[in-house]
Amino acid sequence: MLVIIDGDCSFCRWASGWLRRLGDSKLEIISQDQVPELVLKAFVSNESWSADSIKVISNGNLFIKSQAIAEVLRTSRWFAQPLRIFFILPDFLLDALYDWVARNRKSQSCSLE
Repeated sequence: MLVIIDGDCSFCRWASGWLRRLGDSKLEIISQDQVPELVLKAFVSNESWSADSIKVISNGNLFIKSQAIAEVLRTSRWFAQPLRIFFILPDFLLDALYDWVARNRKSQSCSLE
């Protein structure tokens, strides 16, 4: 599973560390500017690729925003499994929450604006 984050701000680093602790050993986290050319060629035509959000590539599928986080949690360690309960909420609510956090993160801590 490949996790692609926006950049190298303090929030991105914190979230990456959190995902590493929760995720399984096969979780690889890279920043947007480190995406291999092969991955770009495979997914750049996907309309979701242009979204300014976390991206997860798992089993040949692209997930963004809250679904990306849900995908990481789906394969996470046993102690993180209870967090999956939040993903019974509709995607539009979870994505709205994701967008709110992303907006506030960018206005306060991200250096890649």
